[in-house]
Amino acid sequence: MAVIEQPITLEEQVLMMKKYVLFRQKKKMRDFLNYAGYFRASRYGKFLLSQVEAVGSKSKQDALFSLYWFDVELRRILTYYCNRAEVRFKSAVSNACAIQIQNGTFYLDKQFYTPSQGEKDAKKRKQNIAFFHNAFFKDIMDKEEKLRKDVRKYPELKEYRKGGNRQSNKLPVWVAFSYFDFGTVTMMYNYLRGDLRKSVLVYSFQKGNYAKRDTELVDTWLDAVRNLRNYCAHNSMVVGMNSSVALLDPVDDAKILPEDNDLYSRLYALKKLIPAEDKEKLKKDIQRLIKRTSLDINLLGILPENWEEMYDQITEF
Repeated sequence: MAVIEQPITLEEQVLMMKKYVLFRQKKKMRDFLNYAGYFRASRYGKFLLSQVEAVGSKSKQDALFSLYWFDVELRRILTYYCNRAEVRFKSAVSNACAIQIQNGTFYLDKQFYTPSQGEKDAKKRKQNIAFFHNAFFKDIMDKEEKLRKDVRKYPELKEYRKGGNRQSNKLPVWVAFSYFDFGTVTMMYNYLRGDLRKSVLVYSFQKGNYAKRDTELVDTWLDAVRNLRNYCAHNSMVVGMNSSVALLDPVDDAKILPEDNDLYSRLYALKKLIPAEDKEKLKKDIQRLIKRTSLDINLLGILPENWEEMYDQITEF
């Protein structure tokens, strides 16, 4: 039988925070916990406690407040650039594929997908096919239908309903993508037919030709940006995060991606995917934030010590 977890009072939360940081006056901590809550605050406290050996001592509560503020501001920056990557990629998928196929509703037709995702391993291949037919494609169809039928939630789509000029039409991909979440679009790219996956890259990036390996790299970068966006959207702590693997582009030096699942690896993926005019802006926005904080970013291991030099060496895809 499951044990029921008992809630703790605000005063108990204040006392429990002493496990992580030093403080004498309770008022500031009480005010902070009244806003943030113990569970969220304790994530930051645990991170500081994990860095005691590097810092040399247990941190004071002001360091906790500074870390929380830094994380909030960093999420503001990252949200903007995740959105830039999302909009760019949605446009690329809808435009490149629709133009090549000459069909604005291609995403609702199974012939334009590869259910196995080209997987060679028999077990994974079977899993991919089952998920495509039982979950992914059904979800795409359901989402498109709900958009057209939900009058109260989507009144702007009235021309695709009874009495509208396009009542017999399905939603074209460029309309559907205005409502589909990024996870749905990245999953769609995962399942698209190989030639269409490559055409998206040709449409978006600089090289004239792309191989299957390139599309697989992009899959991991999209996953990295998508889960980073989810962290930001749900106000989850990005400092010290560990998430999905972002693979190294073979043309890059392995030294510029020392870890493939940490916060910096999300910056690597973002630089690969955001528009060219945003790449330097992203670095400068983070540099300005670092200058405004009292935290020692390098000492705490939030980013690699030479992250700017590493970031500059990331090549165009």
